[in-house]
Amino acid sequence: MEILNQMKEKVISAILYYYIDFVYKTSKIEKNGNLKYLESEYPDKFVLFIWHGDSFCYYPFLQQKRLNVVTTKNKRGGVISRISHYFGYDVLRLPDLTTNGNYIFKLKNQINKTNNANLVLSVDGPEGPEHEIKDFAMIMALFSKRKILPLTIDVKNSIKLTNRWDNLKIPLPFNRIIINVKDFFIVEKQDRKENFISIKKEIKKIMES
Repeated sequence: MEILNQMKEKVISAILYYYIDFVYKTSKIEKNGNLKYLESEYPDKFVLFIWHGDSFCYYPFLQQKRLNVVTTKNKRGGVISRISHYFGYDVLRLPDLTTNGNYIFKLKNQINKTNNANLVLSVDGPEGPEHEIKDFAMIMALFSKRKILPLTIDVKNSIKLTNRWDNLKIPLPFNRIIINVKDFFIVEKQDRKENFISIKKEIKKIMES
């Protein structure tokens, strides 16, 4: 049974990463904003914030750049890991974020000591609600002493999976995709004292604009 599950995961992953690669190769891609922050040689490293429902649209965007993608240790996480590896990203797999443990500290040490790459988080995942930034994302930025860099994406033609909590977007080929790198945010200790409420509102407003 385990072998069949792994084969199924490989097939699904291959279909998805070849498809999104084809979408990018046939589409007009526009990149706006603070692109210099994403260059490998840029001295500061960031925590990149994206919405879970947009995540599939981003994969080829930072291809061949140093990037750590965080996902969970479940079946969906396995597919995300394979797609991420195809595009040259490193993957950090965590337990369900509702599980107690010291995984936050382990992740902090790993991202700051291994390859010094940007970290990308689907900040309303893994289970929603949609466009509600989780405290985990804010804590990771605070504990790792990194600035938050929101990314947004506009896809002209896509299929939206409305049966999912995140309304996952599947971009179509021969498309127009616009990616925006916003100004960074600095999360501080006083933000944690108010449960990050104010800064999350500011970031959400930017990411939905």
